[in-house]
Amino acid sequence: MRQNLLLIIDEALAAGEPLEAICGVLEINRRAVYRWRSGKHESPRHGGGGGRNKITAREEEKILRLARRFPQFRCRRIAYELERNALAFVGKTKVSEVLRAHGLNHAFERGFRKVDTPPEDMLRHEPRAKNLVWGADWTWVHVDERFMYLLVLLDWYSRKILSWGLFPGITSREVVAVVTDAVATEQIDLLPAHALRPRLVLDHGSPNVSRNTRSNVEVQGLELWLSGIGRPTGNARTERVIGTLKHEEIKLQDQYTDENEAQQRIEAAIWDYNFRRPNAGNGGFAPNSVHLMGRRALCERRAHARQETAKMRRRMWEFESQAKVETVMT
Repeated sequence: MRQNLLLIIDEALAAGEPLEAICGVLEINRRAVYRWRSGKHESPRHGGGGGRNKITAREEEKILRLARRFPQFRCRRIAYELERNALAFVGKTKVSEVLRAHGLNHAFERGFRKVDTPPEDMLRHEPRAKNLVWGADWTWVHVDERFMYLLVLLDWYSRKILSWGLFPGITSREVVAVVTDAVATEQIDLLPAHALRPRLVLDHGSPNVSRNTRSNVEVQGLELWLSGIGRPTGNARTERVIGTLKHEEIKLQDQYTDENEAQQRIEAAIWDYNFRRPNAGNGGFAPNSVHLMGRRALCERRAHARQETAKMRRRMWEFESQAKVETVMT
């Protein structure tokens, strides 16, 4: 197609038409014509920077080593682990290209298309800081031929699970216990009188709407907000975290042998989620990092680290190209 367009352009130029008018009719950029004539569009992808920002062999080796050590990790997890340990600063797209080139990529699994439900007004905006909006929900766990219930409470800004519990049943006592644990962990009761306190988002379950839950939540200085009936998007961030725990731990077990095993395995899964697992809602950072430092500070640090890495790559490739030129001249 490019060659045919170039033939048309050459004929029009020979007829005396200006290049700018020709490109306007063909709806193409004039610079593209010069690029097509030079043949630079046929050069292989190099990652920008004139070929001096492509990853080094050492960075590629680190990616492959981590992928072979943890074959269950996908490109986003590998990129975050390398960044978190300051081993390499490579984006998930480039990690995916390296894995595909060595046959280590995971097959793409297309899921079912979900119904697009408009969110509640609160979900249209992201909390600007931690401990402004909390959410809590529970799910069932199969333990020793019976059902137990996992109740979690998380911060909507950082997506960190602040408190949780595994109970034989869910009543207002269990809900209040998890809320009280989160208040003590985050020291909400020590905040000054004028400071903002969290708003707690719950669904319309009977333990949540009971008088005991409302009175205890208000005594601790929190505001209770109930999501709409039949609208799970009202507590969507909490539902997403519950789905992550079910997909990556709970559903992988047919059933837990006893309560002690369930407690240990779920605790390990929550620790991995809070401290190690990259979260897409946080820009790839783990929830605990965002909860402590804030998303903006982490993004600025990542941008600085990637700039320094790009400078290092340019220096290395320039040194190698200069060395090749000196070798040829000698």
